[in-house]
Amino acid sequence: MSKIEHPDNHYTQQVKQLIELVYPKEAGRGSVCEDARHYYILTPDLEDHINELQGKLKAVANPDKQPAVVEQLTKKLKSAQAKLESERLERLERLQSVAHRLLALCEGDTYEETQLLSAKFLGTVMLLTRGPEGKFAQLHQRLKPLYKAVLALRLSDKALEHDYISHPYLTARKAALTRFKGNRAWQERWQNEVAMPIIWCALLQDIGLQSYEARAILHGPDNNLDEFRVLENDQRKQLLKINFSSTLNYLKNGLGLPAYVGNDKAERDAFIASHTATMEFMQALMKDAFISKSGLGEILKIPQIYVSVVLSTKPDYSRKSLPKGYLLIEQLAKKGALHNKLAEAFIGIVGYFPLGFGITYIPQTERGFDREGYECAIVTRLNPEHPAEPICRPVTRNLTYIRSGSDETVGRNVNLFFPANRKKLMKMGEDRLKEIMSQLSGNFTPDAIDDLIPSFWEPADYFAYKNNQNLWNRGR
Repeated sequence: MSKIEHPDNHYTQQVKQLIELVYPKEAGRGSVCEDARHYYILTPDLEDHINELQGKLKAVANPDKQPAVVEQLTKKLKSAQAKLESERLERLERLQSVAHRLLALCEGDTYEETQLLSAKFLGTVMLLTRGPEGKFAQLHQRLKPLYKAVLALRLSDKALEHDYISHPYLTARKAALTRFKGNRAWQERWQNEVAMPIIWCALLQDIGLQSYEARAILHGPDNNLDEFRVLENDQRKQLLKINFSSTLNYLKNGLGLPAYVGNDKAERDAFIASHTATMEFMQALMKDAFISKSGLGEILKIPQIYVSVVLSTKPDYSRKSLPKGYLLIEQLAKKGALHNKLAEAFIGIVGYFPLGFGITYIPQTERGFDREGYECAIVTRLNPEHPAEPICRPVTRNLTYIRSGSDETVGRNVNLFFPANRKKLMKMGEDRLKEIMSQLSGNFTPDAIDDLIPSFWEPADYFAYKNNQNLWNRGR
């Protein structure tokens, strides 16, 4: 039997599978999103049924003389309660499984490995979208939760390291950073007590939009409206309130605490106390992400604002606007709307150019002189030394696509995203520029072709080939 070739490498397949487990392309598949929709739409009927059975039991005038009636009602009640609890635990189990799978893809044993794997995950997600083509808004909506979760994890590490947030729950777990030095005990505690709740909150931050009330606003009473349209101000405010209350309801009641398995009372009490503290932390994190009072919620809010730009669902979405994601964070921090130190740390993590962004640049000789022409690269690393100088993987050499190489820092003085550098190439002449464009045809946006000197390129076609997906296969 011949081996079937997969269109993607193993890592990309895993990322796509995880996206399906969070926000599937088609309805009817088991996922975090579908679980929430089921809870909002169907669980109230089950709860009403339970209340009705409890009422009937209480209304039995003389239970001793009606044992058959009591037995039948009790049996139905226990069955309904068991179904309610079973569905809740299934939702918890799925969310926990998704979080574990995400950690396996973005977390390593050391700080360096964790940064590389996180960059690999974020870059892969970005390279799965082709920009403003087709139903890009639906795709971006599905990509946002996981992308945001990884950014929130990396920002929380910075918050712990520098004590940016004075919250007792986080302060008591600052030693979690020793996991990068081989502390296995804290590695487990960090995963269970810090990473899992942050991932859950990032994935569920807008889960209230799956509620019946929210969907009625987004899709209209006849389900014929574009959910990505610009809402009227009153509708937008109403939607924010619904999302806030419905999300907290889902976190507290739709999920709740995991079930303890065992017979040891002391162990059980410790289990409940630990998970209660984590639940309280998640509720505080989620609430503050909506109302911004203590600064805690900015672990979620800053990545959310950033993702709203780089994975925008707005009709005017353009790849050229992706580097403006950091700018919005920077401006809000200057206005006092965001925690200045956290915003600064976040920009230091992502830089000006998002992971997976297509960079065009002027190559230089060994002596530092500009060559004639330009090459293409893809942003592949977090934490650039200078935010404006991304760490990239060059994917062309002499205008020919290559599949191997090492990461390089693209200096501000050669990056064609900056207008001053594009002016350097104008002396080459239109014919030479058209010749270069023809060699790399199909990878540039129409406006870039009109300009002849592209300020960026679209790497989705390049990344679509399995053999081109090993952009993180070597160290710097």
